[in-house]
Amino acid sequence: MNAIISHQNDQSILDKLSAQRNLYNKAKTLRGVRFGLGVFLIVCLSVSRLIWADCEIVDTALIIATAVALIAEPLLESTINKRRVLAAQIQQRLDNELYGLEWDDCVCGREPSDELICDLKDSLVDEKLKNWYDVGIGSIEDDRVAILLCQRENISYDSGLRHWYVILCAWVASILAILVIALSFVEGWDIMKILVFGVLPAIPIVEWFTAIFQDNAADSEHLLSLEDLVKSETEKALSGGTVSKKSLQKIQNLLFLHRKSGYLIPSWFYRWKRKRSEQRAAYSVSEFLKKYKT
Repeated sequence: MNAIISHQNDQSILDKLSAQRNLYNKAKTLRGVRFGLGVFLIVCLSVSRLIWADCEIVDTALIIATAVALIAEPLLESTINKRRVLAAQIQQRLDNELYGLEWDDCVCGREPSDELICDLKDSLVDEKLKNWYDVGIGSIEDDRVAILLCQRENISYDSGLRHWYVILCAWVASILAILVIALSFVEGWDIMKILVFGVLPAIPIVEWFTAIFQDNAADSEHLLSLEDLVKSETEKALSGGTVSKKSLQKIQNLLFLHRKSGYLIPSWFYRWKRKRSEQRAAYSVSEFLKKYKT
């Protein structure tokens, strides 16, 4: 019997979980602002030009919105990345404390302080943060195998979500960019109007998806390395071999890089797919336990 399941509800662990969740939520809010400026507002104004074709105010508003989006997007992205990295660092500190692993300055940078975590956490811990890991993990006597299974659950929980979210965004970006450009042709083949009211407004939409695609591409390398290493150590555990602490540390560092570079999936998408993700993770744990105990 290991202590991970009981210690996951320790106040120190829950405080870090609360702090990193708040940071992720703030970063996701900024993602929403970026989407609102660079995609939603521009599409609405483009459609408005079709409805109020003779209204110069709408034309001016579209030009201003495009300019603001092009200027604001890099600034928003920089702030989002800083919060995402800090959230990943706090999550890394949480996992290290729970698993008994050490902080790696070379990979993770400076360790977040207790004072910073105190400033970021909620005063009252949300009950939904408790009992994150499957209770079946608690029945494993080998601590290292239990840690490996927790790491595996962390990976499997959202790997499927990212794949479907990127596909959804690709369709949305393509349709909306084509729509904005197509609407600029309504008044005829005026090159200047097509450029000002079609091509330029479509750029923030394309940049929005490009940011998603680039983050996903960078994260894919870490995720592939993670999955290969976890698969190798899982096979070793199932065959009665010893899971080394060095391998667990490497997996944990790769998990940090995954969280640091992975695109932030909106909370509504997580809630939509949460039940399926939990079932997926629980099934993975259940199948492992069946093989491990036989």
